[in-house]
Amino acid sequence: MAMGKVYDIINKLTNNKPVIKLAEDKIYTVNNSKNTAILIKQLSEDTAIDDFERMDKIIEAAIGNEALEYINSLNLSVATIGTIINAIMAAISELDLEEVEKEAAKQAKSFRNKK
Repeated sequence: MAMGKVYDIINKLTNNKPVIKLAEDKIYTVNNSKNTAILIKQLSEDTAIDDFERMDKIIEAAIGNEALEYINSLNLSVATIGTIINAIMAAISELDLEEVEKEAAKQAKSFRNKK
């Protein structure tokens, strides 16, 4: 019996995790799994929570509670938290941060123009 073509992808199966560096001694591994991406998508579409709770939940899902507590202890601006969220999204999507920031700026402009 003839077999169909075999696709050997063993060397392509990696579980490398990107990291986000917030300070010299504050480096956090990003959970870029499919399940985390699904959770973040659900959080971003959840109208029952406000934007600030959404930001905290996304950070916690992607880089953990310790990172969230550290970030909250810094008393950062909302714009800076947005940069952290963009870095998370870039890491999960395996894109450059600049690409994600451009897309976020486009979406924000589109949102403002709808009001």
